Order: sequence, then C-alpha cells, then structure tokens
Amino acid sequence: MMSFKSMMTASQNLTTSMEALAALGAQLALRRQSAVPDPAVGELLRRVTSLIDPEGLAGVDEAQEAILLNYIRTFFRQALDLLENPARPSGWTYEDPLILQTIGQGSRLAVERMNMLKSEYPAMERVLSGSGSFLDVGAGVGWLAIQAAMTWPRMRVTGLDIFEPALKLAAANIAASGVAGRVEIRNQSIDDLAEEEAYCLAWLAGPFIPKQIIPNAVARISKALKPGGVLVFGLFGAPPSELGQALTDLRIVRSGGHPWTFGEAEALVMEAGFEDVRNFATGTPVNMVVGTKPG
Repeated sequence: MMSFKSMMTASQNLTTSMEALAALGAQLALRRQSAVPDPAVGELLRRVTSLIDPEGLAGVDEAQEAILLNYIRTFFRQALDLLENPARPSGWTYEDPLILQTIGQGSRLAVERMNMLKSEYPAMERVLSGSGSFLDVGAGVGWLAIQAAMTWPRMRVTGLDIFEPALKLAAANIAASGVAGRVEIRNQSIDDLAEEEAYCLAWLAGPFIPKQIIPNAVARISKALKPGGVLVFGLFGAPPSELGQALTDLRIVRSGGHPWTFGEAEALVMEAGFEDVRNFATGTPVNMVVGTKPG
C-alpha cells in the first residue's frame, strides 16, 4: 500500500517532467514571439533545454518549432481538462478555439510522417509522385488538410468532419492558407460518403473517431479509393513504458476514440480487403497502419 510520503515523492518526481515540458514550451514560445524574458529566467530556460537535449533547439526549424510548441500546449490543455473535469463523459467535447487549433496544428506532423513512408512503402511513393486527390477523414480545424496541400502541390484535398466548432475554424484557416483553391472541408460523416474510386490516398484519424464507426469508415474509404490507392490509419504512439501507454490510452478514450493496437488495426484493414498491410512505428505522437487497395 502506497503511503502519503511515497505518493508525495512520486508526485515530486512527476512534477519534474511536467515542469521540464513547460520550460521547453516557454523557450519555444519566446523564440517564436521574438520576446526577451528576464535575463536570469532566460538563462535558466536555456539551461533546462540543454539538459533535456544537449543540442537544445539548434536543429529545429521554424515549422518544426510551431509543431512542437502546439504539441506541448495540446497536452497541457488536455491534462488540465482531465484534472478539472474527471467525471465528464468520454467524447469529443472541446470547443475552446485554442485547444482545437493547437490539436489541429499538431496533426500537421502526420503529413511529414506520411511523406517519410515513400522510402519504405512503394505504393506511397507511387501515389505521392503523381497527381490525385487526398481524403482526410476527421479533418478537424483543417491543418492536416492544409499541410497536405502545401506538401503535395499536385494533390487536391477533401476533408470530412461533423463537429461544427471545428468546421468554423477550418473555414477560416483554409481561407488564410494560400492553398484554398485545392482544399475543401465538408460537413459530412464518413457514413455518408458515397464517392467511388475518387481518391488515391486517404487518412483516417483513428484516435478521434468512436470505435463503432471505424469498421464502416474503413469499408467506405476502400470504395472511395482508386485501385492501388493507399489507406493510412493513424494511431497515437505512446512513450515506451507501461505508464506512457496507459496515459496515451486514457487520453484517447476521454476524447471518444479507441486505443487500437497494431494487431487490431491491421486485422481491420485486412478484413476490408486491403493488401500489403503494414504497421509503421514512426514514433510519438503518430504511428500508422497502411494498406493498399487491390488493382
């Protein structure tokens, strides 16, 4: 039985990690704002960052800074929601624009991860080397769709979502993106997608979609993909520890999703008729199960 003393010691140890993450986020925010803190505070922030990684932020470019900062902000806001509202029903209930935007910004990393698969998954190389259409299921505020259009200039992008607060933000984000001519976000459930052989690549945001919807979503995506098209079933990657996995599963379930294992996701994709089904542990926060439609 854990005593108060041992629980306090554990809490203090965990606080170190929390404060380190906050300090790293603060350093990123200062860089992006070109702001100058109190000299003593600034020096200590740099010291903390160097202790996290001896190279600090030297190798992080501006786009990566934005992704990393939003990743950190997202986790703090979701953790605060857990702390203040532990009894709320599971499901996607976040309406705060700041939370929605930070989660959306973090999703841009998924495009980078998909791009990296070109060297490991031949069908992805073929799909991304040509022109075509990309389907984003669970588009949220549109940042993944925007990043896809920026990364693959020969690709048209269609996103699907039904959460009105996110759709309003998506419209504004796309209008200001510079790629509005190639990005469309629809207020449409995946259950209502009737297109057939219209897309060459599809992303399914696994952690944010209820478990009971996913099998039909995979089947609908299969019909919507052209022969040879690729499905990417996105999953959250967890830190390599039992505690890290439990915390990741908790975050997913509170958001209304299901903590799919690689085995479960692969079986589901294979049952829908996809070939060359593989998993890619690309590292936190994004893992992927990928399959190709026959033909």
